[in-house]
Amino acid sequence: MTIVVLGGFGLVLVVAAFIVTEVLAGIRRNEPSSAEEKTAGRVIRVRGPVRGQLESGAPAVYTEVIVEYYTRRGEGPYEVGRKFPVGSRITYAKGDRVIVSYDVRTPRRARLAGRVSHWPALGLPSAARAA
Repeated sequence: MTIVVLGGFGLVLVVAAFIVTEVLAGIRRNEPSSAEEKTAGRVIRVRGPVRGQLESGAPAVYTEVIVEYYTRRGEGPYEVGRKFPVGSRITYAKGDRVIVSYDVRTPRRARLAGRVSHWPALGLPSAARAA
């Protein structure tokens, strides 16, 4: 009788463990993957005003901004472009530094994520160099 009760209890524990692992696996599957990274890029070309279509397909007069960037692993150079309507407040000039968000998977898709207000200096801080 004890063997039957312990065996039944053990079976319930095994089934509960499988249910918990399935639930946790489903939660992990629904989380956004870390397949997107950010890096810095530099505006290499500004073209416009141009009459054409925006990414949404709407006809407009826009300014096209092309940014060159390298991945965090040193791959590249890659280019990403974006079209801004002429009336928008967003203005870029050649040489501006911007943040590029890119997909690490092979059909590499990237987008401009914003402008960099400051550019960190490479190497040691000036106080550490003086010491």
